[in-house]
Amino acid sequence: MVSIFSIDMAGEILALSATLSFVASNILFRKCDHDVSPIFINAFRTLIGVFTFIIIAWFSGIFSSIFLLSWELWLLLILSFIFGQVIGDTSYFTAQKELGPTKALAISMTYPLFSFILSLIFLNETFNWWIILSFLFISAGVFFIAREQMKIQTENTKLKTSSKKSKKKTFLAVLFAFLASLGWAAGLVIIDFATNKINDQLNLGAYSSILGNVIRFPAAFLILTTLLYSTEKKPLRNISKTSYGWLIAASLIGTSLGAFLYTEAARVAGATIMSLMASANPLFSIPLAYLINKEKITKTTFFGVILIMIGVMIIIVR
Repeated sequence: MVSIFSIDMAGEILALSATLSFVASNILFRKCDHDVSPIFINAFRTLIGVFTFIIIAWFSGIFSSIFLLSWELWLLLILSFIFGQVIGDTSYFTAQKELGPTKALAISMTYPLFSFILSLIFLNETFNWWIILSFLFISAGVFFIAREQMKIQTENTKLKTSSKKSKKKTFLAVLFAFLASLGWAAGLVIIDFATNKINDQLNLGAYSSILGNVIRFPAAFLILTTLLYSTEKKPLRNISKTSYGWLIAASLIGTSLGAFLYTEAARVAGATIMSLMASANPLFSIPLAYLINKEKITKTTFFGVILIMIGVMIIIVR
């Protein structure tokens, strides 16, 4: 099987491209979040992913190869979604509800460290000091950005009456944020292992990621559709054509393209590199938010972006 790319792309570039595609799609999803729920968005983009990867696999002549894979690999690919999206995303949104998006994100962005630890244990990854150094710079950058966002949120809510949060609820929310981190890390490590196993068995190269997503996405859609109809009485309520347009565009960028880049980056660069690059999403989201939504960039935020850039450069030029 000939590789999709004439020249192998570096894993770091794949990881950065995946992060950029997710950031861009999230900005587009915000254009329609007034019209649809987060669960509907997740189910819709997953459905787009189902069609995308099945069509690509079919016309590439590799679709039938899914039946050559062992049931253990099928199970691992489905588990990668359960850990990453069902456990990881659900725990994150639960933590976000209590802590707010900034604090929840700051805690959950520890997942590159957990990805590294799990990779050392289960994938026999070699210990490298530069991974820890990169993690420290990126984490510090995320911390400064998060602290600035919390300051802005505090200033915006000074005139509002706020109720005291119980210590128990706050403690549980922090646990959920760490559970999100662990879920994302476990899901990514499983993707790393499973897609490389597919390539070892079938020698498909980059098509291994596509084949893995052919299995992952239908299972994901079934789970998300069940959640959608069990939590919303009218999930297909009146949705404008404009919102559907934004949903399709964002799904093609963040799911059809982004999911391929994500799984391929995990296969080529490994779970640790992919998670480090993913945690550097402020590097893209802040400039894009400034260009599109005219959001101001403070000195502290800019300093955080610089630290993240240093962390990313350590990975690239190591």
